[in-house]
Amino acid sequence: MADATRAYRGSVYTSEIGKTGLRQQAGYPTEEFLTMLTGMQGIRTYREMSDNDPIIGGLMFAIKQILRELRWSVKGGTEEDQQFLKTNMNMLNPSWMNFIIEVSSMFIYGWAIFEQVYQRKEGKIFWKKFAFRSQTSLERWEILDTGETLGIWQRPAPTYDLIYLPMTKCLHFRPDHFAENPEGRSILRNAYRPFFMKKNIEEIEAIGIERDLVGIPSLTMPEGMKVDDDNVETAVAISWAKKILMNIRNDEQAGLLLPFGWVFELVASPGAKTFDTSAVIKRYSTEIAVTVLAQFIMLGMDRTGSYALSKNITDMFYLCIEGWADIIASTINSQAVSLLFALNGNAPEEMPQIVHTAVRKEGLKDIVAYIAGLVSSEAIDIDDELKSYLKKYARLEDFSEARR
Repeated sequence: MADATRAYRGSVYTSEIGKTGLRQQAGYPTEEFLTMLTGMQGIRTYREMSDNDPIIGGLMFAIKQILRELRWSVKGGTEEDQQFLKTNMNMLNPSWMNFIIEVSSMFIYGWAIFEQVYQRKEGKIFWKKFAFRSQTSLERWEILDTGETLGIWQRPAPTYDLIYLPMTKCLHFRPDHFAENPEGRSILRNAYRPFFMKKNIEEIEAIGIERDLVGIPSLTMPEGMKVDDDNVETAVAISWAKKILMNIRNDEQAGLLLPFGWVFELVASPGAKTFDTSAVIKRYSTEIAVTVLAQFIMLGMDRTGSYALSKNITDMFYLCIEGWADIIASTINSQAVSLLFALNGNAPEEMPQIVHTAVRKEGLKDIVAYIAGLVSSEAIDIDDELKSYLKKYARLEDFSEARR
């Protein structure tokens, strides 16, 4: 009896009882409470935000360019395993760098999916490519009641046939893993409200500028015609007049042909502003940048902001990207590297890992001064390993290869 009790108690700790708590219906996550940001409508909204807003476009450009500057290498495991993994990285088509840039789409949409495609050469299995699967092709997810995602259903252009991809064959990137939601969470989520407000105010501002410059269009009805007349012809004429007032524009094709008795004129605008729309738009632009700690984009636009402030803000931004780069490396190692060695019948005790260089870099002058101080105090010796590291840090190896 005591043995049975101990076995029962042990099973409690070795089995999974609870669930992730992910809210979903038939493969459609319902965690997001704004309908504008759910499903395909959410994908279109995030696409509009990243493509149309200059602040969001600027910060996405900054993230991509910093990721381009990273150098990826292999550490751990035996030298033979390291070389095998490096060979696989070099064989990817498109290139490793293009793959990393495509991964950055997860920042916009909250997730990115790649299909792992392999090839056989010389008796071994190698990576052929990590094929990007567009977020716009999403149909639904295959999700268990426990919250575990088994796969993704997609309807890709141009045939729009329904295709199922199991997660065991995919690389699944997400900047946020809340409740194991397969759609993750876009880094632009908190920027939606300021983007929405800014967009509306800009449209109102443009309409106001147009009205200030050209005046407000006015049509005077013929004498004897009344707005509240029940006559059918009068109702048609008033509807026609309203369309003219709404659509009139002062461009190269501007012109009006009016029936006798109708008088058109432009009423001059007083030109007085009640609100400073520029300040309001700037406020929302700043809020958009703050959501990803990219306020440095706004520094200098109004000739304010110190160098120290700029450095602190950019350091925080680099810290964020460092964390995201760690997520990318961790996902590749757990979902692709381990599978690659398993397919080749190799399960080394120490699995080689793909790593990236540091995102934040000190200036070369500071590095030289620091190393000079260590050498003078005999704290370190400049050996071949340190020389190789410093050449990589300063990109001198890249320069030497380019000159060959």
